Amino acid sequence: MKNILVLGGTRYLGLELIKILNEENIKLFVASRNEISTQNFINIDRKNQSDLDNLFKNIQFDVVIDFINFSLPDSEKLLNALRFQIKLPKLILISTTYIYDNPLQIEKDSLFNENDFFPSKHKLFGLDRPDISYSNGKRDMESYSVNNYYNDKLVILRFPIILGANDYTQRTIFYSSLIKEEKSINPRNIHSKSNYIFSIEAAHAILNFVNEDLTGIYNVSFNPISEYDFISIICDFHLYKLNLLISEGIDITNTPFTNMYDFKIDSTKYQTLFPFKNSFESCLNRELLKIYF
Repeated sequence: MKNILVLGGTRYLGLELIKILNEENIKLFVASRNEISTQNFINIDRKNQSDLDNLFKNIQFDVVIDFINFSLPDSEKLLNALRFQIKLPKLILISTTYIYDNPLQIEKDSLFNENDFFPSKHKLFGLDRPDISYSNGKRDMESYSVNNYYNDKLVILRFPIILGANDYTQRTIFYSSLIKEEKSINPRNIHSKSNYIFSIEAAHAILNFVNEDLTGIYNVSFNPISEYDFISIICDFHLYKLNLLISEGIDITNTPFTNMYDFKIDSTKYQTLFPFKNSFESCLNRELLKIYF
């Protein structure tokens, strides 16, 4: 039976993963400052080197999944602590597709694959949060880990915007809320395309790398979709006319999904191994059903 450690993971995607892992034939440990109801919870301060050292001195893990690694110092502390493991575990790091660029700052339609950011060649900033941006912190996290951990034991999963019924950012229900309030909006660049993933599919992606003998860097997302098509699915779900929600006669505004140009992510590498069982539309409808019914 495998010993699996989840560092952080006490909300949203992490909770979805913990729920799934609790159904697996494994021994699950969760380490965080924010206590949740789960087997083998360990209270630690992720920023405290002694806490991490003691964690890895006392328990041998087969897989470590790190949700709270946002900078070079975070990676450095973790890898320092892992030296106490008799056998180094597989390390799964949660990253972001925003390491490629800022969707609001790109100057042309763009399509990114895993080779568009080489962690091993990245010039490190070396700062910790909040003194470094989310994107640059994740770049440093990836770079330090790739250059200082065994690549045959390292997995980096780059996720785009994560949607779902428990989305604490409220992006998933942004347009549904406007419909409920009978408000109109005129989104900027409504035909630009982006990628998304749902918390359930993201959690299963992580599980795939827990169970399979695979390592490397992967973009994990559904294929790109325009904001217009995204809105159309939501309007169909609510049986609401699109022209009542979208109006060109009012001021243009940004939304949580606004891009200046296409910001597309190529997830062929992942989807070739693990094709999604459901379409983007069916997954979005599934999550909306959880919220409203």
